[in-house]
Amino acid sequence: MTRFGILLVLALALPQWALAGSFEVNPVGLMLSAAHAAGVVTVTNTSESVTVVQLQVVAWSQENGKDVYASTRNLLATPPIFTLPVGGQQTVRLGLMTKQDAKLETAYRLFLQEVPPPNNTEAQGLRVLLRIGIPVFVEPAVATAPELRWSARRLSATEISVEAVNDGSAHIQIGKLKLSINAQAKPLAETVGGYVLPGTRASWTLTLATPLPSGQSLLLTADTDRSTLHAQLVPDG
Repeated sequence: MTRFGILLVLALALPQWALAGSFEVNPVGLMLSAAHAAGVVTVTNTSESVTVVQLQVVAWSQENGKDVYASTRNLLATPPIFTLPVGGQQTVRLGLMTKQDAKLETAYRLFLQEVPPPNNTEAQGLRVLLRIGIPVFVEPAVATAPELRWSARRLSATEISVEAVNDGSAHIQIGKLKLSINAQAKPLAETVGGYVLPGTRASWTLTLATPLPSGQSLLLTADTDRSTLHAQLVPDG
């Protein structure tokens, strides 16, 4: 899995300079199954101070293209909180606690949150707390695969809304998304996609470099974690 989209930085308001803890997580995503119901990630303290990290596991779904998180006990991560010395490492273990969907991939996220030190006396500083969320997918016993259905809608002469519906049984991660007149032409617009979970849809608004004539078709190119996809689209509207 790629690294994009896993970092979320939170700030606590104090003026002037920034003081940040730092830790790394490896791997940056996990794939579990009924046959392999446990996994591990390694957390390494790369900062110059002792760091306390707290874990949170949530069920992950999507509605109207937005991520939705809910508390869950279906996946357990231990230890729930731990202290990392400078340069230290901690092994985090994850395990499924219940049976998953028999035909559809299930998604979770493991959040690792830096805990602020008690009685913080760093006056005149900005304390930046690091929060990392890594995806955890659980495969059912049957084979799964994403299946994307693309469409486009004209919002104006230079704005196109592109939608992807995942009719498949597994997620797909879209990296760069590009629109062009044909395979040889320079892209008219591009953006970064994201995850599209099974049974959900996502949309992106792209601003074209030049106005698009009515009825003109566009070539969509999507770089994903599985392959490069192409689709010929004629925007509605």
